[in-house]
Amino acid sequence: MKRPHIAALLVLIVAIPAAAGSLFSSNTSPCFNAAASSYRISDNAAANFTVRIDNTAAKPDLRLQLIDDPAAADFVLVDDSDTVGACTDTNAVSTIRLDPQAANADLTVALSRAPAAYKIYVRSAGFSEQDAAALFAVIWNSGRKDARLSGSGREFAARN
Repeated sequence: MKRPHIAALLVLIVAIPAAAGSLFSSNTSPCFNAAASSYRISDNAAANFTVRIDNTAAKPDLRLQLIDDPAAADFVLVDDSDTVGACTDTNAVSTIRLDPQAANADLTVALSRAPAAYKIYVRSAGFSEQDAAALFAVIWNSGRKDARLSGSGREFAARN
């Protein structure tokens, strides 16, 4: 065999497994674990939460500012391709769908570099800035619901 044939054969030996790996690998989105909950960004219309990122919304549920300083952020999402992983088996996984046209979104978020009450910092191999904003919004909203429930329980206990 001549050198060009050997080189071509080596290229095929390397290229075929690489192509097969991309064909057979799972195309699942990364998972974010927060305390006892896990969240996955999904394209499924039957997701647990639908979030609309809309900077022009007159009254968004939440305004977020993208910043470049993690120390000043309320939410920091930093990972690399090795740490973007699967959800832990012990956590229930909630799915979040981003839909910029959703008329009845569970949450509407304005995301920009303009000053806002909450600041997020994102450097991620697996999540976009919009994904991170949706994650924060769902976690923030869940925290508010938990606070309202525990607050009403305290009021009930105080009255009785």
